[in-house]
Formats: sequence, structure tokens, C-alpha cells
Amino acid sequence: MAFTHSRILLTGATGFIGGRLAERLAVAQDTRVRALVRNLDKAEGLQFRGVEVVRGDVTDPESLERAVRDCQIVIHCAALIHDAKVTVEGFRQVNVEGTRNILDAAAAAGANTFVHLSSIGVYGTTPRRETRETDPHQPCGDPYCDSKIEAEQVVIKHAPQKNMSFVIIRPANVYGPRSSFWTVALIEMIKAGKLKLIDEGRGMANHVYIDNLIDAVVLAIEGERARNESFIVSDGVNTNWKEFLGHYTRLLQLEPLPSISKSRAWATGLLLEAKARVTGKPASFSRRAVAYWTQTGTFSIAKARTILGYSPQIGLEQGMDQTGRWLRETGRLN
Repeated sequence: MAFTHSRILLTGATGFIGGRLAERLAVAQDTRVRALVRNLDKAEGLQFRGVEVVRGDVTDPESLERAVRDCQIVIHCAALIHDAKVTVEGFRQVNVEGTRNILDAAAAAGANTFVHLSSIGVYGTTPRRETRETDPHQPCGDPYCDSKIEAEQVVIKHAPQKNMSFVIIRPANVYGPRSSFWTVALIEMIKAGKLKLIDEGRGMANHVYIDNLIDAVVLAIEGERARNESFIVSDGVNTNWKEFLGHYTRLLQLEPLPSISKSRAWATGLLLEAKARVTGKPASFSRRAVAYWTQTGTFSIAKARTILGYSPQIGLEQGMDQTGRWLRETGRLN
């Protein structure tokens, strides 16, 4: 499944993960990268790096025909992430039906490999310690996580039927320069005084630095043994939220985050959920969020180490140093 001399279609190429992957692939010798984008104005940086840009949308099957033409490999990064304004059906339309559309288009174009970026969210909000790829999916009521489960099922069922091999990558929480939620949003919440630890921040952060994730994706494309397999990808360490978020408070030169008890957080979530039912507006905080921020589950990357040869090269200290440098350069620490 070596990707040299191949043309690769990358969806979600103007996003955080897809953009960084496009940068990496663009410098690979004898690799031709084509990016599917919805907004051409956001793709100028890709074109500057020699990436071919095609306008289209995974929810529009007709727009995908030109995009996948002559591509041997499709890497599907496009997804709707956490957005309280989007309905459950909205998540399904992009994350499930969008995956089905690009998979169908890839098969019709004769692509042989489909790489799908999923999430550890498929294991729900309360994963067990040392969760592995063989652990069952756990629907949890979160539209993002549950739509990712359904999208994986589409890939696993239909790719082999269409004579394509697949690889599923399940990243942990991806942080680093340009990370919209696990870096930028958390920084903004801390600056605004809207983020507190729950239960002293003992819950597990389960993180992966962006460049470590990109390493794993490239290894998956290259490795013959990766065919029709799924891989959990994290930094391979167990870090709680107190430690992880402590890096951000220090970058901001602020005091450590205050903490509230789990019972108080639970009661707050219950109250806000009741208010949401009355107003019809999404709750800003929920009991499901409490379960997530206090869960103590961890994830094993033994399979990725063994089959892919994956070894996280950038630890938390170095990753946060590089993230902090980008935050300063972009004025987000002010």
C-alpha cells in the first residue's frame, strides 16, 4: 500500500488534521495530492504547496466524481465535529452519509485504499482502562460520537464489497497548533474564566499531538499489514486533565484552574438540561459532559506500535512548547 507514485485524494484538507496531513504528503517524493474543499478561498495555502484543489462537498455526490478521478488512495478527514447548533440528523448527513458518498465515489473511480479518520469517541464517554481496538463501540447519545460509530460501520461493511481495502484511524484528543477545540477553544474558555476542573481534574485527557497522529496516518498508508485494520492512536501516556490543562494556564500566566466536586457538576448539568427542555435551546453543560471529564479510561496503542511501527516522537512537554510558540505568534495568549 506504498503511496509513492500514487495520487491521493484528501477530504477535509482545509481543516486541522487534514491541513497538516496535506502539508506532510505534499513534500513526499513522487506523491500527487488532490484536496477536496468546499471553500476555495481557504485553500490558497494548499495550492502554494503544490496541492491540486478541487471544489466539492461530501454531501453532494455529483461533486465527488471529478475529485476522485485517477486517485488510488482516498484519505477521508472531513467531518462535522462538536456543534451544539447542529441536529442529530445534521451530524448523520455529513459524518455518515458523507462517508458513504465518498466511499461510493472512490470505488466507482477504481481507488484501491480508503483511509478513514474516526475517533476514540466511538468507545463512548466512559471507556475502560487500556481500551483496545477489539473493545465494542459504545453509543452514548452524543451525536458526534454516535455518528462516528455509524460511519465506521459503513466503511467496514462496504469497502470490501467494493474491492477496496480500508484503514480506520481512531485518534485521541488531538491538540497542537491550529487545533480548534483541544487548544484554541480551551485557551479561550480559560481566559474567559469559563472552565473549571471537576473532581480535581483526575479524569483522563487521552491526548495525541498533531504531528504524532500524522506520523501514524502515513505509516498506515505505507504498511501492507494495515489493510482492513483499525488503530487507536494517542501519545501513549496517561495524563489527567489537571496536568494537561495546567500547561495552558501556565502559558497564559494564570493561576491553576479551580475545581468543583463531581456531585455539584452533576447537579449543574441536571439543572441546565431541565432549562434546555423549557427553552428549546441546547444545554451549555450536561451530565454526559460530567461523565466525560471525569472518566478514568485509557487507551492502548500496542496494536499501532506492533503493526504500524508507530512510536510517538513528540512528548507532552515538547508538544506544549510548540503549541505555546504558535499561540504566541498568533496573539492568542494576549
